[in-house]
Amino acid sequence: MKKHSQKILVLKRRYDLVMGLGSTIAAFCVWHAGASLGIAQQLDSQETVLESQGTVSPAVYTAPAISESTNFSLVQPANFASVPTPHITSVGRDWALETANAKLGLQPNGFPNLQNAKMELEKSMMALENFLASSPQHQANWLGFLNWNELKAQLAQEKPERQKLAQIEKTFRQNYLGLEYPQFANVRESLKRYIVALRFSADQARSMEFLGQELAKVSEKLQVPDFQKDFDATRQIGETLTNLDQANQAMDLIRVVRSNYSRANLRVLVSNQFVNEKFAKPVNESNPVNEVILGTQIYGQSQMTGFVIPQLVDSSSNAMIRLNLSGNFSSQNIGYNRSVKLHTQGYGSIAASETIALMDSGLVPLNDTCVDANLSSQIDNIEAKLGIVRKIASKQAAKSKPEADAIAEGRLENRVKDQFHSQVSTQIAQANDKIRTPDMPILKRLGLSRPNRVTWSSPEYLALLWNVQQGVQLSAPTSCPLLVEGSGISVQFHESVISNLTDPVLGGRVLRSAEFPALAAQFEGLNDGKPILKDDGEIWSLTMEKFNPVELQLDNGLVTFRIRTEQLDKGDQVLEQPAAIEASYLPVVTDGLLQFHRQGEIRIDFSAKSQKGLKAVTLRSFLKNRFDQVFKETLLEKPINVTEKLPEELQGLKLSSIQVDDGWLQAHLR
Repeated sequence: MKKHSQKILVLKRRYDLVMGLGSTIAAFCVWHAGASLGIAQQLDSQETVLESQGTVSPAVYTAPAISESTNFSLVQPANFASVPTPHITSVGRDWALETANAKLGLQPNGFPNLQNAKMELEKSMMALENFLASSPQHQANWLGFLNWNELKAQLAQEKPERQKLAQIEKTFRQNYLGLEYPQFANVRESLKRYIVALRFSADQARSMEFLGQELAKVSEKLQVPDFQKDFDATRQIGETLTNLDQANQAMDLIRVVRSNYSRANLRVLVSNQFVNEKFAKPVNESNPVNEVILGTQIYGQSQMTGFVIPQLVDSSSNAMIRLNLSGNFSSQNIGYNRSVKLHTQGYGSIAASETIALMDSGLVPLNDTCVDANLSSQIDNIEAKLGIVRKIASKQAAKSKPEADAIAEGRLENRVKDQFHSQVSTQIAQANDKIRTPDMPILKRLGLSRPNRVTWSSPEYLALLWNVQQGVQLSAPTSCPLLVEGSGISVQFHESVISNLTDPVLGGRVLRSAEFPALAAQFEGLNDGKPILKDDGEIWSLTMEKFNPVELQLDNGLVTFRIRTEQLDKGDQVLEQPAAIEASYLPVVTDGLLQFHRQGEIRIDFSAKSQKGLKAVTLRSFLKNRFDQVFKETLLEKPINVTEKLPEELQGLKLSSIQVDDGWLQAHLR
């Protein structure tokens, strides 16, 4: 009679396929477009640890906890003076009628309440002053950096200047330690709401006229065939929806139009082939046997060989992976029952599986562990001092063998089920520590919300999707139409990501030559420590376009960067001519390295009718000189090596191709 038991393999292998992806794919990809005017050259997906790069905050906090009563230490500044929408098809819609109805529904009493907005702002300002009072020796530094006296002076005026208030609001959107604290963020957000209330409530008749004109413009754009694919139409639609939303008007129209731009604009697709090749792990483990079955004490050694193979499961809501263990085992045992010694061997197969899901909170086991074992055993020899005893023992062992095998098989299945689930849970806990989304205080400092992530899986792909947008910003109109390869990993990036990230930070911002070095220094760690713009001593300021001042257009194989400005002040000259500066690049992959090669010259166009004259020549010359330092013939100082940025679990992948078309960029890694 025989029975063996196995302490089946401990699943020491880490199932890190989702773990590596979740932490690696960025919320941000490019800030390079406006680097010469204070935009960072490139913002990596990982949190920027400014402290390790030596960036000096205007007033660096060293407090372990933040509260109203916290007594923190502030450092003297170096020089502060220097939710998815349901998709609603647009087919068959009468946009002219819908926009006309929206115009009829405009109501001045829906505008933001100016008095309430001012009270909210003053309340948040008082809270920040109380917060800073816990470190009076540095309170003045912070208040000076934030132009506090100017803010108070503007609030005391009968007619505050929105342009000055807007620049103060932008001061709160910088990458300095401390600006992520709620006391600062509350002032920034309440100031933003006050500026909006001033814009629409100060002159309601004029606001009604303006919104009517905006609706007329968007009505025209919505009637363009395939307007979602028209870059200029999308820009006008996005600007109009922003204005309507700020004015608390036409919410139904906003909802319907946004439904045409509600798809995720940052996507990662992991092929099932990659999952299997990368994360399937062999099992080869030896364990001791120590069991009592039907009164017989069994000792021995068992050997398990096989594989743990991850398998993608069809799931439309949360990505799911089934971990399948398939193994064979054998054992050599000796059983002791009174004076009888039995030499046995066992053999058989075992299969186990458990499903894990990628939820908002991380990886979660579904507790659906299944185990199926198939055991057989044979008696090789029976030792006993007396022949009669050996004969009786042989008959009894043969009679009891089916029952003993069934008992051993049941015990093995229970043991494997417990161990398999326990080990999967342990590895999931370790993986979640890695895939947990970092706090990323840089987002809070810049006033950006963390992108929402959703996942799904099919037998072919595991997908991770992010919607990078703030408020009523527009996202992708469709999923990426580019063909996805059946192996490796595909990263898909929609052109809306850049505008949605940069608009809150740079929209309407005045970039001044005197302040530029301090502004650029906040991001120089992302530019290999090199100055983004050479200081030639020239005095200038550039006012960025209020809506989407930085744009990325992805079409016909080219990546086009576009910067929009409203005004240039150069010395004592004021040139109020809106301009668009753009450069197109061809992405080239060579031996896994990515570089962008400029196609043609930098293009500078003016919105004003006149493209000639002294002002136009002066503006064109100045802008070309500045942007030549950014939009070089080869965009990057050195090619990007994607492999170096991947986590350990994804090492071995290499960038193989870049495709650009229809508003999307797709990078494929093998």
